[in-house]
Amino acid sequence: MKCCELTSGKMRTIGQIQRLTRESDGGGGFTATFTTYATINLWFKSMSGSERIYAERLDAITRNRAYTRYRSDVVESDRLVVNGRVYQIRAAINMELRNQWLELDLDGGVAT
Repeated sequence: MKCCELTSGKMRTIGQIQRLTRESDGGGGFTATFTTYATINLWFKSMSGSERIYAERLDAITRNRAYTRYRSDVVESDRLVVNGRVYQIRAAINMELRNQWLELDLDGGVAT
């Protein structure tokens, strides 16, 4: 997809970008939790899906792509939540290096 094909009118889906944070548990330790740090409008596309048997259980993995306005703070260790489903961000690509649009390659159904 070229960035000239994207328009803000296509971005009708709302998602939350979450980052892993460590919070004090009050006893000297920490608890790792995901915290929402941005709510964005995006264009979400399902690309493919597959199933595999691993450790005697069936796992389903989906490959997805989302487009949104450019943000410099999105990194691959973040995750995206759309309609209650969690997607691991595999790549955050600045389209054509123009700082206008961000392409997110996502995996769904994987451990985060």
